[in-house]
Amino acid sequence: MNIKIRCFICQREKNFRINDFFCPDCEQPMLIVPQESRNPAINKKSSLSLERFGDFLPLTTIRSDLSLGEGHTPLLQLRKLKSEQNLWAKMESSNPTLSFKDRGTVVVVHKALELGFSTIGTVSTGNMASSTAAYGARAGLKTLLLVKKGSSPGALLSAAIFGPEIIVVDGDYGQLFYQSFELGREFGIYFANSVDPLRIEGYKLTAFEICEQLGQTPDFVYVPLSSGGHLLGLYKGFKEFWQAGLSDKIPVIIGVQAAGCAPVSLAFQENRIQIDSWPEVRTIAHSISNPKPPAGNLVLKLLRENNGFLAMVRDEEMIQAQKLLAELEGIFVQPESAATLAAYFQLKDKFHGTSVLVMTGYGLKAAELPSLEPGRYHHSTLEELPAVFKNIIGN
Repeated sequence: MNIKIRCFICQREKNFRINDFFCPDCEQPMLIVPQESRNPAINKKSSLSLERFGDFLPLTTIRSDLSLGEGHTPLLQLRKLKSEQNLWAKMESSNPTLSFKDRGTVVVVHKALELGFSTIGTVSTGNMASSTAAYGARAGLKTLLLVKKGSSPGALLSAAIFGPEIIVVDGDYGQLFYQSFELGREFGIYFANSVDPLRIEGYKLTAFEICEQLGQTPDFVYVPLSSGGHLLGLYKGFKEFWQAGLSDKIPVIIGVQAAGCAPVSLAFQENRIQIDSWPEVRTIAHSISNPKPPAGNLVLKLLRENNGFLAMVRDEEMIQAQKLLAELEGIFVQPESAATLAAYFQLKDKFHGTSVLVMTGYGLKAAELPSLEPGRYHHSTLEELPAVFKNIIGN
């Protein structure tokens, strides 16, 4: 299959090549152009997301044996958050390795095998590392993870169990991102990093599912923003679903960054067309603390042209939102995911309608977790239990 990619800033087109998808003029990632000859349709006989929406993917064949059951994650209505509006949570934290990354990785391993690669890799210390390692193991591919020096051993535990090769690199993490593509071309390794066009294709399926599960296109979709790949995938998905005549509109996409690292949101607020590198990262939201997102300028352009919006939230707001989701709705997600709820509280008077919050990662994957409140943590002997119960229950 001949895959075309396009720069959505200058409109340059070229053939897709692994490890080579940045526009030489704009320096932004180029995205896959849907084939005009295709008339995509939903395979309603399959419950596997890959097969159900296979017509929308740039894959020659769909192999169910490469899947770990990703996709078709729950869409839960949030009823207890004192919202007068129709509010939903798309639980991407329910994917096999507990994050949205699985949707992109399964497309990556399909194409890696299709093109004859034996090794895949990524630059990551978190969700993408564990996802790449898990799906690499499933596909029988050797997996190489490049991580920065000083990364928490705990952050790598969920990846190391799958047996990847892990290289800890002392140096600039942003430079490592781009150097990995050079090394990939030299050594025949497919480095599927955050804004890889095939990863982005996998993220489209979340948008399709939201429309199907909701029975309509939502008015607003809130998504955490780091490199920009996930947001681009959601936008691309809603647009292609609409172009196929399967929905009536494209929702307003709202990207959410941490106030302690918000290069794209700040550029949006200042009405700039290009981002500046963030000077000093100060946030607990590690997975969205990218000081110079590789797709930042493209995200700015697409959101401005499609009435989108960018917000930033403080760490305290994220933590409070994380607590509310857990205590009122029974949902435990990373602070980065809870940032969408914090942004919703900021903007609910500005944007009225049906809103979906994309919950990208499970709470136990957070690098820092909130401590238990002293008033809710008790010690007791067996003999003292009735008295403790009386104190808690109040009878």
